[in-house]
Amino acid sequence: MLSRTMRTMILVSAFAGTTAYAEARHGATTTPPASGGEEQEGVIEPKADAELHKMSDYLASLKSFRVETTAIDEKFTTDGQKIQEISDSTIAVKRPGAMRVDRVGPRGHAVLRDDGRQISVINLDKNVYAEAPAPATLDEAIDKVRERLQIEAPGADLLMSDPYETLTDGLATGRYIGIEPIDNVKAHHLAVTKDNVDYQIWIQDGPQAVPLRYVITSKDMPGQPQFTVELRNWQPNATVGRGTFSFTAPPDAKRIDIKSAPKTPSTGE
Repeated sequence: MLSRTMRTMILVSAFAGTTAYAEARHGATTTPPASGGEEQEGVIEPKADAELHKMSDYLASLKSFRVETTAIDEKFTTDGQKIQEISDSTIAVKRPGAMRVDRVGPRGHAVLRDDGRQISVINLDKNVYAEAPAPATLDEAIDKVRERLQIEAPGADLLMSDPYETLTDGLATGRYIGIEPIDNVKAHHLAVTKDNVDYQIWIQDGPQAVPLRYVITSKDMPGQPQFTVELRNWQPNATVGRGTFSFTAPPDAKRIDIKSAPKTPSTGE
């Protein structure tokens, strides 16, 4: 999560909300101009706060969904050249505790599954896999694969039960930039600063409040690399069968220790 790692892919969505509604419900205040051009800390503009709250409510209300993503992860070589690593993923979630991520990238084609009983990750190109017991909830499962497998499911933070808490934990400032087009769709553009990272998010306008783009800048890393994720083809409350999440190892696949499991769906950490 942003509060615990420097760079995490996030899926977000929001409805348009009025300033009066945001102030009444959340007690947010508009960021006033600060002397000397400095920004005040710990303040989020009401419009931005309302969008993040409604995003969180919307995502948490979905019993299931599918979404396709393209991630661009900037890295630097030892001589300072910037390299962009691109990966495509398809995510399927069925609450309260099932998730699947299919990822194709420079490290090959890999699949992460959590059926509520077992977590598995398999690299189909290398034909190796690892398994571990699954926690009871998706929140715990996301933390487990992050800590024990050292991998991230794309959009992991927004799969949590309370995405708003993750997005605003450690917030210094939050601003509403305006309405902008993304793939011929109107989107709310928000910009948030934290201690070690800045992030920007574009949230689709209208009743189907889904994120369309998310950009994280790691301010405490050399060159301040960015991590970008584009999200498309959302299917809220999609029909997802249990077979989507179950895993049976191929007979010729090699099981490996969980500590050496293939680093698969990644957020570019």
